[in-house]
Amino acid sequence: MKSPTHQEVYKKICDFMGEDLNAPACKEVAEHLESCPNCKVYLDTVKKTVIICQEIEKEEKMPQEVKNRLFKVLNLAVDF
Repeated sequence: MKSPTHQEVYKKICDFMGEDLNAPACKEVAEHLESCPNCKVYLDTVKKTVIICQEIEKEEKMPQEVKNRLFKVLNLAVDF
């Protein structure tokens, strides 16, 4: 499975914020993510974690409790 592009990630963030990609707030977020080394590392780590979980889930169903703990640690909303 391929890693999402920056544009795809920014779109998801903007969708979450209820804004479109051209909104000033979304442009500001995109600029920050491009220039902040800590955010770049965090975003990359989250993307890789999601890919690993998706690959594992193909092979074996991840227990709901494990999924909930992972999302809590990553401070992400659970959408299932």
